[in-house]
Amino acid sequence: MKRYALLVLVAGFLVAADDPKDELKKLEGTWTMVSGEKDGKTLAEQTIKTAKLVIKGDQHDFRIGDETFKGTLKVEPSKKPKAIDATDTEGPFKGKTLLGIYELDGDTFKVCFAKPGEDSPKEFSTKAGTGHILQVWKKEKK
Repeated sequence: MKRYALLVLVAGFLVAADDPKDELKKLEGTWTMVSGEKDGKTLAEQTIKTAKLVIKGDQHDFRIGDETFKGTLKVEPSKKPKAIDATDTEGPFKGKTLLGIYELDGDTFKVCFAKPGEDSPKEFSTKAGTGHILQVWKKEKK
């Protein structure tokens, strides 16, 4: 009986560890881009310097240069790699969903998205012709 109780406890912990709401809480805050690539090419330094991302709950507000992207996020931390979908309600991708993958390591958030309408990337890369977007963010201190 003790073994069964231990298995139930461990299984409960593993399920809780993959709770999307808990994962979104970890992503909450203001993020500054430290590097970025698109379609195999490094983003311009000025573009990287102007990029800010604010996540609150399942809402995202992403500004890069003169462009603003707002919308919702959905995460699936139980997938390998972890999955993230961004559905924009404002900006160039308004009404579209970008499928992606992400890693969260302390105050570093790495995300890779496919173009709207394309399958999620399988790895964190942006080879020419894929249209993938790779970004690395650092969380700002409060």
